[in-house]
Amino acid sequence: MPDNNSPWGPKGSGDKGGSPWGNGKKPGATGGPDRSPDLDNVIEGFKTRVRSGGPRRPNKGGGGGGAPNFSIGPFGPLGIAAVIGAVLLISTSVYTVDQTERALVLRFGDYVRTEGPGLKFKLPSPIETTYKQETEIIRKDAIGGNDASSLMLTGDENIVDIDFTVLWRISDLADYYFEVDDPAEAVRAVAESAMREVIGRNELEGIITTDRLAITTSVRDLMQDVLNEYKAGVRVVEVQLQKADAPDQGNVVDAFRDVVDAAQERETTINQATAVQNDVVPRARGDASEILQQAEGYRDSVIAEAKGEAERFNLIYEEYRQAPVVTRQRMYLETIEEVYAPAEKIILDSNDSGVVPYLPLDKLGANRPRGGQ
Repeated sequence: MPDNNSPWGPKGSGDKGGSPWGNGKKPGATGGPDRSPDLDNVIEGFKTRVRSGGPRRPNKGGGGGGAPNFSIGPFGPLGIAAVIGAVLLISTSVYTVDQTERALVLRFGDYVRTEGPGLKFKLPSPIETTYKQETEIIRKDAIGGNDASSLMLTGDENIVDIDFTVLWRISDLADYYFEVDDPAEAVRAVAESAMREVIGRNELEGIITTDRLAITTSVRDLMQDVLNEYKAGVRVVEVQLQKADAPDQGNVVDAFRDVVDAAQERETTINQATAVQNDVVPRARGDASEILQQAEGYRDSVIAEAKGEAERFNLIYEEYRQAPVVTRQRMYLETIEEVYAPAEKIILDSNDSGVVPYLPLDKLGANRPRGGQ
């Protein structure tokens, strides 16, 4: 019985070279008339294959060939599409954020939230998309060098060659991403502008010598204020002044080196004078204090002695007023005692006994000093 399920139509038993283009014989060959394929059998075979879920497998022992059965199982094409869609949905809904990163979540292009490190979930793409950026690393921008941006005008109308480095990091990823078109370039522009403003308020000598730290601190604070006004989402960590010298043109460098050398010599002279002052002034102050103490001691002794004499005179006067004769006699005796105490004395009896007193004149001057004649 012919197999009508073949897409090429029924086969004859003697037809061994079946072909959709004819009866299997080459055109012009002998053996019978040419036949065209049976279109109705082709259409019927195709309908049967669709209703059965695919082409039927050929019988192992039967004749008549057929296409192999490519059945996709009980789920069908819709099941496979559902599985693929689920895999894609999960893959676009789960993402991870590293420790040094932050992630922006955008819903149809509008900012929704900022996510920190870890495993995160979102609505599948293209409903929600993410933008991840490293925010915990320190970025470094070097400004200056050999270009014109390194030459700046000081407050005393001199030119100084400045090279400096700005260290910064992202503090607010949403502001960094949405508020400024090119945040990195904005940081460079603000840094150069702030440095020029601070340099314009200072003199050249201080810039190249002692005011370097104050200048970098002022530039950092000014940069932070301007970037906050722009809502750039950037925090300035540090400004490092690499070079602050006079320009290389002409003899300017040599002149400023002479100025620096003169300033150093001035400092050396001042330090030496300060050392001498610290040695001489304390010694002079000590001598002055000693003289003052001696004068005060002499003053106190004179005053005390004078007060004692006055008090003694008052006491003697009081005694004299009560007994004038006795007091005069006592004063006379005390005075004679004071006058004659150190002198050599010869005591003679005032009574007239008729005896001529013997005076040893050779003994009287024995105890006198040789120069006291």
